[in-house]
Amino acid sequence: MNKLNIKNSENSVLKLRQALGKSLEAVDEEIINRLNKSIPLINDIGKHLINASGKRLRPLLTLAMAAQFNDFSKNPIILAAAVEFIHTATLLHDDVVDQSNLRRGKKTANIIWGNEFSVLAGDFLFAQSFELMVETKSINALSSLASAACKITQGEFQQMQIANKPETSLEDYFEVISKKTAELFGASCKSGVIVSGGNIEQQIAAYDYGFNLGLAFQIIDDLMDFNNFSPKMGKNMGDDFKLGKTTLPVILAWEKSNNIEKKFWIKTIKELKQGPKDLNKAIEIFKKYNIFEDCKNKSQEFIFEAIKSLEKLPNTEIKNYLIGLAKESVERSK
Repeated sequence: MNKLNIKNSENSVLKLRQALGKSLEAVDEEIINRLNKSIPLINDIGKHLINASGKRLRPLLTLAMAAQFNDFSKNPIILAAAVEFIHTATLLHDDVVDQSNLRRGKKTANIIWGNEFSVLAGDFLFAQSFELMVETKSINALSSLASAACKITQGEFQQMQIANKPETSLEDYFEVISKKTAELFGASCKSGVIVSGGNIEQQIAAYDYGFNLGLAFQIIDDLMDFNNFSPKMGKNMGDDFKLGKTTLPVILAWEKSNNIEKKFWIKTIKELKQGPKDLNKAIEIFKKYNIFEDCKNKSQEFIFEAIKSLEKLPNTEIKNYLIGLAKESVERSK
């Protein structure tokens, strides 16, 4: 890897936000303007979720990739807004499918307004994102993000198909999170390089960074469902377990479990017959087989690949922050 003067990686997201402050403000303005032009209820639902969406990580990645080419123009801002709309739309639909009632400490839109309005608001945001992409007049950026949007939906379908199946193969699991999570990370990064004039090799490198970062993020999110740091995610500890979601910790534990323990996974995940002590029992099994460490090690592999891909991109301070961001993504579980 090109040697960079990498300072303490802590708070790299904050440093990126500070470095790209004006562009982020412009993204927020673009989002608010688009929502204000919609009907009041869509406006309310959209603002509710966007205001609870945390660090705006995906649009931040779009802006960061463009900034490496010294592009602070309108096009990266428009694309970043489109990325946030796509992400927000998927969250609206996710919460309906999962019957969630909490996201980042706030009631979900489906709890406040109902499933029907939430789904329609998500549809509107998807449509709005495509309007924004077209405005950049970049068919390649449009193609990248449109492909990601399609794959997200495919990933949602496939996630439902592996739900309540602890015997799911690792191959099927990674196919799901590749589509459901990693694709939008990758496309967010790639689109920023496309509209900023980066060459094909740099576009691929940006995509690889985002894609691998997205895989690592999803693994850590899976892991955080079983530890006391879940409030960082704005949900209750054990929410995924209670829904019988087939996540990496469960799959790895199933592979190592004895017959008695496999009966436990069948009862709790496949049949959803859970008692008040079953979450603790699951954590005990994870600890017995070092599942937490296995998950962290796997996420570290993806982070290594993400950082390595940045070699093809310009050496800038932004690049330092992107390296730090990748490292911090694993540290979230500590």
